Amino acid sequence: MLAPMKEQLEALNSLTINFGEGGMTIVNIILAFVMFGVALGIKLDTFKEIFKKPKSVILGVCLQWIGLPAVTFLAALLLSPWITPMVALGMILVASCPGGNMSNFMSSFAKGNIELSVSMTAITTAFAPFITPLNFFFWGSMYSNIISVHGDIPRLVIPFLPMLEQILLLLGLPIELGLLCTHKLPKLPQKIEKPAHRISIAL
Repeated sequence: MLAPMKEQLEALNSLTINFGEGGMTIVNIILAFVMFGVALGIKLDTFKEIFKKPKSVILGVCLQWIGLPAVTFLAALLLSPWITPMVALGMILVASCPGGNMSNFMSSFAKGNIELSVSMTAITTAFAPFITPLNFFFWGSMYSNIISVHGDIPRLVIPFLPMLEQILLLLGLPIELGLLCTHKLPKLPQKIEKPAHRISIAL
């Protein structure tokens, strides 16, 4: 069972996606649009409901902000003989990002606690511009330090401030615009939320 998994992981290492400057601009615009669509689905009344039953929400948010990146960090260490540092850092980055509306859809599909899922999505999305870079910097730097000590791989340096600026631009700006749009123009999100979500899923 381990042999096929090892082959798949090694094949993953050879996978490269080369974007030119124009391609990266398109990817960034798509990401910003997706996050704007996620923010349109967040209602301010959701935050009021959170304070009525805060325990489950606090536990869920802590698990997503701390538990998920920590487990992913350990998984990246265990898989380090077979994956490159870039793949490992990609795993950590994905684990540091908010779940978004897809998590709400999956919770509804599985007949889970949709109210809890929406509350967690609201909090993690609103704070993503700050928590995502902090989480990625912390766990990514720790991973880099460990593999550089125990292997022949040079230590990777993650520049925090440039990364923070990029994430604030790609996540912070569209999220805050979406929240502002929901608050100031409540009728507009009702009209464009569903089309925006469909386009986001297609993208």
